[in-house]
Amino acid sequence: MTEPFHHHNESAFGVEIPDLGAGTSLLDQQQETRLGEMVLRQIGKEMPLYQDPWTQDELGKIFSRIYSASAADKASTIAAPLGLVIIDDNSINAFAVPGGLFAINMGLVLSVKNIDELAGVMGHEVAHVSQRHYSRSKEAFKNQTLITLGSMLASILLASQSSDAAGAVALGAQAAMIDRQLSYSRNQEREADRIGMQLMYAAGYNPVAMADFFETMNRKTGTISFMPDFWLTHPLSTERMSEARLRAAQYPKHKTSLNLTDENNLHVMQYRMAVLSDQVTENRLVIAAERDPAAIPALALFYARAGKYEQARGLAKQFAQQQPEAVIAAITQTEIELMANQPQQALEIILPQNRIMPENRALAIYTARAYSALGKGQAALELLQPLVNKNSRDSVAWQTMEAAASRLPESPLKTLQVLRFRAETQFWQGDVDNAIRSLMRASKLAQNNYSMQAKLENRLSEMQEARKFRG
Repeated sequence: MTEPFHHHNESAFGVEIPDLGAGTSLLDQQQETRLGEMVLRQIGKEMPLYQDPWTQDELGKIFSRIYSASAADKASTIAAPLGLVIIDDNSINAFAVPGGLFAINMGLVLSVKNIDELAGVMGHEVAHVSQRHYSRSKEAFKNQTLITLGSMLASILLASQSSDAAGAVALGAQAAMIDRQLSYSRNQEREADRIGMQLMYAAGYNPVAMADFFETMNRKTGTISFMPDFWLTHPLSTERMSEARLRAAQYPKHKTSLNLTDENNLHVMQYRMAVLSDQVTENRLVIAAERDPAAIPALALFYARAGKYEQARGLAKQFAQQQPEAVIAAITQTEIELMANQPQQALEIILPQNRIMPENRALAIYTARAYSALGKGQAALELLQPLVNKNSRDSVAWQTMEAAASRLPESPLKTLQVLRFRAETQFWQGDVDNAIRSLMRASKLAQNNYSMQAKLENRLSEMQEARKFRG
């Protein structure tokens, strides 16, 4: 029997109520941001993350287009997003959290046929946040026990251990309140479908893809979500699918479709994901690469991971000649040289690309990794500092900074820097107690450096506040 499809958990936070008007006590945005950050740390602690910088950036581009469309439409109610995380799980799932945190499962990225389908899922999730569904539902159920974020995360984590029993236990505990909220959350889903389609269209994507993806999902059998049964109690009804199809037909066609680079990058990303998560055999990749150049960098990476560096280099070079503009071409060649313990070659490949596109995050991270492998920690840190200035929640950048600091010449400053960056890595991985310990040790080492000590003390008090926050 086909499982009813419900692909995310925002409805667990939220239920729709009629428009409350401006005078109601919605969660303020600062609270929502703190809530989103709390969940980001929880996800970092409890869930396996897929932390490939290039994939993060590519998905981030699609997401930013949709989020910008939402901000243009809702300038007063939608703040800058906290970020997009990719969960290393094969179930087809995505979810949104108040404060603008979005999570998408690897399984969903692998299941889409084109970039527009991915944009449809993102549009749906962004709509949940732009419509403030969580805070509206808090208002609606203020006299009843709403499913708390904590219990919801616990349910996700229980069910992610692939035990149907765990999902059922979580469901049983919440069944009574779910029953009251169900009709609201169904309405919320439909609102997210409608607004999400507007957003994806405004961002330049084809709205028909949302309806296509719904139908693909409806045909999938078996458990397609690690969410507990609660999220499967909202069937993807034929009514909801036909509404999406009818609505999509009303949009005029875009005069120009998005460029082929985006579509090609999606396929490169899917093959790369399959290699990095050990889901594809050499034989399948060889066959794929013969008919689809997007599989070539993945096959090169596959060979490098198996220690077959010459085969890997040949394929990566072939792809770089075919697509010299592609960032992933330089990154693949760099990864191969780093795996082959040839950091100088790695730097010679990546540094010119980094100089051409200094704003490109993935190139900066790989260039920094090459510098670190050569023992040039300071050069690496200079490339990475702007990344964390721009996004202080970038745990991949913090991890890369910690590794770079460990390659600095021996000195008290080196130990201080390692501890400081380690504290950020620990914090965003949800290990708040150890993050605080690391910062305290760094602060002791900074006793003669007043500006550094003030900076560390300030961050320490932020972390201590975050530890107290319970949503």
